[in-house]
Amino acid sequence: MHFVRFLVSLQPKRDGIDNTRNEMKLNCRQWVLLMAVCLGLLTTVGVRAQTDIQENPITIGLDVNYAPLQSVDKNGLPHGYDVTFTRTLMNRMRVKFYYVPNTWKKVEESVMRGDIDLAMMVYSDYRKDSIFYSRPIFRLYYQVVYRKADYSSFDFRNLKGKTFAFLNSRPIGEMMEREGGISVRVYDLEEAINDLAKGKYDAVICYRYQAKYLLEHYHLDQLQSEDITMRPREYCYVSHNQDLIDDISREIAMMEAEGIIDEIYGNEIVDPTKSKIPIWVWYLFGGLAVIFIATYMVISYRSRKKLKVANAMLETNYKILEMSHMELEETNRQLITATEKAKESSKMKSNFIKQISHEIRTPLNILSGFSQILTTDGVELEESEKAKIGQDIIDNTNRITSLVNKMLELSDASSRNVIERNNQVSAAQIAGDAVAVTNIADSRGLNFELSIEPEAENVSVMTNHNSAVRALSLVLDNARKFTSKSDDKKVRLCVKATPNTIELVVEDNGIGVPLEEAEHIFEEFVQLDEFYEGTGIGLTIARSLARRMGGDIILDTSYSPGARFVLSLPRN
Repeated sequence: MHFVRFLVSLQPKRDGIDNTRNEMKLNCRQWVLLMAVCLGLLTTVGVRAQTDIQENPITIGLDVNYAPLQSVDKNGLPHGYDVTFTRTLMNRMRVKFYYVPNTWKKVEESVMRGDIDLAMMVYSDYRKDSIFYSRPIFRLYYQVVYRKADYSSFDFRNLKGKTFAFLNSRPIGEMMEREGGISVRVYDLEEAINDLAKGKYDAVICYRYQAKYLLEHYHLDQLQSEDITMRPREYCYVSHNQDLIDDISREIAMMEAEGIIDEIYGNEIVDPTKSKIPIWVWYLFGGLAVIFIATYMVISYRSRKKLKVANAMLETNYKILEMSHMELEETNRQLITATEKAKESSKMKSNFIKQISHEIRTPLNILSGFSQILTTDGVELEESEKAKIGQDIIDNTNRITSLVNKMLELSDASSRNVIERNNQVSAAQIAGDAVAVTNIADSRGLNFELSIEPEAENVSVMTNHNSAVRALSLVLDNARKFTSKSDDKKVRLCVKATPNTIELVVEDNGIGVPLEEAEHIFEEFVQLDEFYEGTGIGLTIARSLARRMGGDIILDTSYSPGARFVLSLPRN
């Protein structure tokens, strides 16, 4: 109000037209002056806010005994990689801070209660809902430390009865409980390593950088360490202040892009040990990638060809229906429906590509892992172990081959070419061969039943034996997959006969199919539940094979719980 009165006092009093003109001029001056004053006030507030940030430093918890990341020397001064990184980070953010040194347990309790503003710790799913985590700085990898005299290579296949010391860690504790190992939770890792050297424990589990630092620091040449296959942990800042954590995450991303994290922590802490993958694995992956790309190009070409035909038909219909308003509206509705289907098709293809990548990557990782074991110098395996590894390699190679064959079959799924029926074969033989191909009767934890009704025991059909077995095998695989998470897994195959057809009925007690999806599941790339493995093309191929042999596959919507698929084939 004082500013307004001051501005009003600047207005001179004149009469007539001159007075009006001067009012307009002075009003402009007043607005300029008012804007200048507002900008000055905003600047003052900003400076005061910046001053408040600088005058109120944050508190950061510091573990006094967590070398080489963070520790306190005898003079009370902080040292370690974390200290250097935190100082650099806070300087970039222009935030003042001071450390609150304490034992790790006290630091953890203080930050969880909010007594201190910030700390550094490993990400935990169990704490994510009670505190905010920043973007990870780097990942920590586990190693096991043991005495050279006891083991040439630590055997993690038999942990029962062995004593393991480790800092409090839920994943390690759960592994010990699961495998029957004896857990000893410690709070001083240096003391635990030295006790291991004296024979108190069978092994110590810690992070890789800790093992390297302590073995070199205490010159424990009688000990050695090696990596273990546990999920690495993410090292982050934690705080109850989400704004502070968001600012820290953005700054960490920039420091990572600038290479500052690698510069401060070095390769010994940040980078995991690289393992060499045999060259033939890369050749295999490259070959599979070429096959996948070629298959995808064939499918895409056919889809584009169909789309061009559909577009031509739509354009013709549009010209014909242009004379009628009602016909034009109908055409528009058809176009909207086609667009929605195209979007849905595009989405399903994207999901299909992601799933195919997962289905190929999983067996490839298994092949890669076993290949490293077989090609690593100094690794001695018993003949039974070599045989098991060899069988696993064969199984996963067959899995990849089956996936590629299924993608090739998909290219013919939409074909209307009739499959030649030149094999006289019994219905029971088709069922038995499909069971043998899928090996479903020997599936672990699955109760499988094969039932042949009396009138179908001696019935034979003129069909294509390979295509009939393949179609039934795909339906059996589908039933086994969707009962995999049931407590009491059951699959039943029943062979029936009618005057004109044979029916191969597959029943399961899995998750079932909603009534409205009874036909949708037979379309390409459709997956009702993405949490189950698969590509969404098995039922599509199975129905295509059945129909091209004069039969069909349908879903019996009256059956529950679970699903019942009926594969029918003509007898003549």
